Amino acid sequence: METEQLERYKEYGEFILQKLDSVPEYPSKQEDWVPASLDESLFRLREAAEKTVELATSPVKIGVMGEFSSGKTLLLGSLIGYADALPVSENPTTGNVTAIHIIPQDGFATTQLGNFTVEYLSGDGVSDCLRFMIGEANRRTAAAGLSPALLTKLKEPKDILNWCEETWKASNNLELRYLLRELVLFVRAYQSYGEVMCGESYQIDATTAREGLQLAEQSMAIQTISFDNLPPAHIKLPSAPQRLSSKLLQNSFPLIRRVDIEVKISREIWDVTGASEFILLDFPGLGAANSGARDTFLSLRELAEVQTILVLLNGKSPGSDRANKIFTMMQQQRPGQDLKDLILVGVGRFDQLPLESEGGERELDQLINDNADQPLQESSVFQKLKVLQTTIDGASAFTSQKDRIVLLSPLLGLADLAKRSTTVKAGSPEFLANLDYPDYLDRSKRLQEKWGRLSDRLLATDARNYLGRQLGYFAQDGGISKLRELIQKHVATHALKQLHEDTKRSADAVRQQQDNLKNILEEMHEQGMPTADSPALLELRAAIENLDKTYRDFQKDLGKEPLKDRRGIAVSDVVKDELTYRIINWNQWTLLFNKANNGTISLTESKGAAGKLFDRGNRVNTSIPTKSDDFYPTFAKTIQEVEEFARDRIRQAIGDLLIKLSNIVAKERDYLQSNLNPEMESEVETKFGIEEAELFYKLLLGCDPHKWQDAIISEIQTRETEISSEVIFPLARQDEKHNIGQIFDWAPERSGSQKSNNHQLFVLRLRDEITASASLHLVQYVSEVNQQVNAELAGVLDQIIPSLQNISKKETLLRYMAAGESSQLAIPTWLQILADIAVIDYR
Repeated sequence: METEQLERYKEYGEFILQKLDSVPEYPSKQEDWVPASLDESLFRLREAAEKTVELATSPVKIGVMGEFSSGKTLLLGSLIGYADALPVSENPTTGNVTAIHIIPQDGFATTQLGNFTVEYLSGDGVSDCLRFMIGEANRRTAAAGLSPALLTKLKEPKDILNWCEETWKASNNLELRYLLRELVLFVRAYQSYGEVMCGESYQIDATTAREGLQLAEQSMAIQTISFDNLPPAHIKLPSAPQRLSSKLLQNSFPLIRRVDIEVKISREIWDVTGASEFILLDFPGLGAANSGARDTFLSLRELAEVQTILVLLNGKSPGSDRANKIFTMMQQQRPGQDLKDLILVGVGRFDQLPLESEGGERELDQLINDNADQPLQESSVFQKLKVLQTTIDGASAFTSQKDRIVLLSPLLGLADLAKRSTTVKAGSPEFLANLDYPDYLDRSKRLQEKWGRLSDRLLATDARNYLGRQLGYFAQDGGISKLRELIQKHVATHALKQLHEDTKRSADAVRQQQDNLKNILEEMHEQGMPTADSPALLELRAAIENLDKTYRDFQKDLGKEPLKDRRGIAVSDVVKDELTYRIINWNQWTLLFNKANNGTISLTESKGAAGKLFDRGNRVNTSIPTKSDDFYPTFAKTIQEVEEFARDRIRQAIGDLLIKLSNIVAKERDYLQSNLNPEMESEVETKFGIEEAELFYKLLLGCDPHKWQDAIISEIQTRETEISSEVIFPLARQDEKHNIGQIFDWAPERSGSQKSNNHQLFVLRLRDEITASASLHLVQYVSEVNQQVNAELAGVLDQIIPSLQNISKKETLLRYMAAGESSQLAIPTWLQILADIAVIDYR
């Protein structure tokens, strides 16, 4: 149900955007009686409609957030089956939002990274980020006992840099200086690259990504560094680069908005078949003392659009308040919404849980071994292992359901994957070498086994015990399989619903902007502005808009279905049936089957009287084929005939398709052809110019799809290539390299040699082989022509659709076409379009 509603929201947003395309961007500049508030209203309406379409067509987004050093990157690596697949910076002051697009692949194979796309902040995004960073800098400035900056005085990059220098010299407060340095690097990157790179996207390879996204660590002795020793600005780029080098990627790093990666994952590692499409959004690690304000800004902006949040806690330091700060920050970003319904919780590094504070593993051993024949209660476990209770309680504070908590060890998950196959690699050679290092995983595996035994005791007491289940999932493979299952389940049961709710809120925002537009139009009406068009102009405008919508829908559906005949059967199937029918009715098969006796074909015969009566000098070939070459003449003749048959059916299908489209636009076509005539083109050119005359010509030609047929068929014919019978003939033939083709067992040349006892079965297989080979190539031929037809239709529509949109904006031309003269009518066309937009509804 959510999927159908998302489709409705998408169509709603697209229809409004389509209408807006026919309206000037700044109507107030068209007429002096139009208020400037209308321009702002249309901008907000377009923005809301674009957002609605974006959400309605977006996959479910799963945000992965956690404290810095919680093992988040390694966890993502274990989820996708390759430990160090993702390029990351080890510098806690700088990170990126990384979107992981999962592409399933068959077979048990190593996870592969596909395309990398680096997207830079837009100009507006840079402004928003600077406001956020300066706001945070002011808070830290006040905490350091200094006066905050006046935002009105920090409008230019040089103003920001001057303020940073003054503040730097006035205080050596650690947290303030971290942020001032980040602000300086951001502004200098913008000065060098912003004008030519902001808003751009670049494809890069894995090597460039790995080298360019791993930055050198900044000096931590920030209190002793002078402002002049901060990294200087780079040389300003005069134009946008064609490609990104790793060095340019490093230098422009602060301006990056997001990195998208396509990851090909074996279904045997993570089978997402049948699941709704989703992407994993890896947010920069937050919570370190010097985590970047830019990272926080990027995370919060993306967080507003996710439907599921995986919060990763650090099992190595349970009870940390850094995770709570992250939760508070997320809740502030989405006020009025209970985030606990969106959150899954992973406790990372659970194999490094600090048991030392409670006597090491001794207490755990006692829980496993003491009174083994007695029931073990969860309360007893928590009483003995306070650190475990602290960990579970901390995780429970983030989510509304206990079964959304998973105890994790990415290393154990990767070790389990590495154990399953020697050919499937769970990471780079460097990572695998560490994994195989003696004693590297001894403690983790030992604890994995002990937590598993504790799980068995808890579940023996109560099979539904949550802690027992959680520990059991951890004991299997570090909890990784359970986390994958939990993500898919949450996407199916909750996240898609959340995406629908997010899209509905956006659609409601569009409705609000429509109401605002309606109010502005009513105010214009009250002030005596024109409010009505002539009926002729309204009808002309409606005809053009309907043509535009119909052709857009038709173009969108091109290629979804093959060419069909009038019965609705695909031309390829019609051709295939015709070919099969003709081959089955070859005279050779009848001759062969008539000579079969108990499955064996014998050529021994005496013509006798029949020969004298019916032998007419071989006017018709009645000889029985004894070698493969005997089938070729008939095969070549059949291919030629069926190829011509296919061409004829394709021409008919093209005509039928265009007639069908012409019938759909019959009302608009008839209206335009009855009110406009080709002779008007010269008048339009005289009055308005060549451009308007060209638009008029395309309107008349475009309103009647049947007129496109001859041009399309002619273009297809010029590109047609004949099928070579010699190439596709599946049997061996005599040629320059072979003296003779295949000789069949019943041939006189094979007399005396060992023969098959079932010639009849061989003939049937021979017929099937010839039919299959010919069908394959003829169907491929039809498919290729079908693609050419689609391309030609798309090319025609690419000419017509923009022309229809452009002619809708030619106010004076429309009036002339509707009224036959160019005098001004009461209302411009775009004003009526806005009146229509104001009442569009998705319900």
